[in-house]
Amino acid sequence: MRLTIPEPKIKLYEDGFDKHDKLSRKPTGDKLSELVERIDDPLVIALDGAWGSGKSLFLRCWVGEHLKRDGNTTQTVYFDAFKHDFLDDPLIALTGAIAERFEETNDEAAQKAWKTAKQVAPALGRALVRTGASVVTAGLVTKADELAEAAIKTVSGELDGAVAEFWKIENGKRAAMEGFRRALVDLTEPDASGAPNRKLIVVIDELDRCRPDFALSVLETIKHFFDVAGVQFVLGVNLEELQNSVRARYGRQTNANAYLQKFIHVQFKLPLETGKASATTLSKFLALVAEHTKSKNTQGVGLLNLYTKHGSATRELTLRDAERVCALASIAAPIDTDWGGKYAAWLVPGLILIKIKRPELYTSLRVGKLPKNEVLEQLGLARVELYENNRPRNNQRHVLILIWHYYLDPGFGDKPVLGQSELNFENDFVPDALRNVPRTELLSALINDYLEVFQPLNNR
Repeated sequence: MRLTIPEPKIKLYEDGFDKHDKLSRKPTGDKLSELVERIDDPLVIALDGAWGSGKSLFLRCWVGEHLKRDGNTTQTVYFDAFKHDFLDDPLIALTGAIAERFEETNDEAAQKAWKTAKQVAPALGRALVRTGASVVTAGLVTKADELAEAAIKTVSGELDGAVAEFWKIENGKRAAMEGFRRALVDLTEPDASGAPNRKLIVVIDELDRCRPDFALSVLETIKHFFDVAGVQFVLGVNLEELQNSVRARYGRQTNANAYLQKFIHVQFKLPLETGKASATTLSKFLALVAEHTKSKNTQGVGLLNLYTKHGSATRELTLRDAERVCALASIAAPIDTDWGGKYAAWLVPGLILIKIKRPELYTSLRVGKLPKNEVLEQLGLARVELYENNRPRNNQRHVLILIWHYYLDPGFGDKPVLGQSELNFENDFVPDALRNVPRTELLSALINDYLEVFQPLNNR
C-alpha cells in the first residue's frame, strides 16, 4: 500500500498537460499562455498558490505545453530557485541555466548570444562588485562586442595592468551591463530574414522556499538585469510566504505587499482554494489517492467524501494537505461498532481534517475540551438548520451534523431523531460497552484509541 501519489515523471520541454493533467488544469495553462503572448513588454507574473497546491507540477507541464502552440517563436526555460539558493549570486546560476537550455536547441543565434551573456555575468556578480573588480571602458573599449570580451578577460585575469586599473572604477559596471543587455536584445530581436520577434519566458519555481536573501536577490536580479522587451518571467510562488521573506529582511513593519509590487506586474492565482471548482478538483484528487494507496479502509478514505460533499473544511486543503489527510485515513484502524456504535466512524475523517488544518483545536478535543462552535465552523457544518417544520431533516448531510452535535454537546440528542427509528442516538452512537463513559470523554477516547498511534506525514 502506498501512502502518497508518486511524483509524475515529466520530460521538461517535451511533455505538456496531456499525460499529467489529472486535475484539469490545462485551461489555466492556456490562460497563462495567452497572457504572456499578448504582451511584448518586460513582464513578471507571480503564479500564486499555497504550498502544496501543485504549482511545480503545473509549471513543469506548462513549459512544454507552451512550446506546442501553433506558430510559437517563444523559448521557455525552467529554473528551480531552491536548488540554487546555496549560492550568493542568482545571476550566474540563472544565466547558466538559460545558456544550457539554448545549448539543447538548434538556435545558433541564441546560443551565441547566451554564450556571451553567460561569460559576462561573473563580471556583474556580487562577489566581484564587492571587491571593486567591475568593468569600465574609460574610452578604451567602446563597442558592445568589445565590452563583452573585456568583461570576460577581466574575470579570467588576462588584462594587462594598465587596462585593469580602469576596470576598478565603479562606472565600469555600466559597461558590463551594456554587454549583457546586448545579448538579451540579440536574443529577442528578429533576425535578418524578417522573422517575428522572439520571446524568452523564464519560469522560476520554488522561490518561496529559498532563503529570504536569495529569494529577494532573484527579484532584484530580474529587475536590474533582464528588463528587456520580449523577456518575461513566471514565478511559482506563495505570495504570503514571499511577503514573510521581505519582512525577514527589512523588518516586521515593512509593507511587504508594496515592496513586491516593485518587481511583480501581474498576480495570477492558481485555482483551487475556494468554490465548487475546488471541491471538484479535490474530489478528483481524493479518488487518485484512493487508487494509488489501494486502501481497503472504507471508514477512512471512503468517508472523506462525506466532508467533501457536505462540509466546507476540505475547501481549505492544499493538494499536499489532502494527501496527508488521505494517508492518515488509510492507516487509521477501523472502528469496531462495539466501541462507538453505527456512526462513530463518520467522525474520523473530520477529526483528521482538524488535525491537519487546526492542530491546536485537535489538541483541545484530545484532552476533553469541547469547543462546539469552533469545531462545527472549522468543518463547515455550523450554519445549518437541523429541523424543518419541527421535524428533523432526513439526509446524509444532516446525519453528519447531528453526529457532531451529539459528541460535542452533552445535552443534545436525548430523544430519537430523524423519523421513527432511522437514527437513535442512544442505540446507534453509544453501544453498551460505553454506557458508563461520560459523554464529554467520548471524543477524547476516540482520538486516543484510534488516531494517536500514527503521526501525520511531514511536509515534503
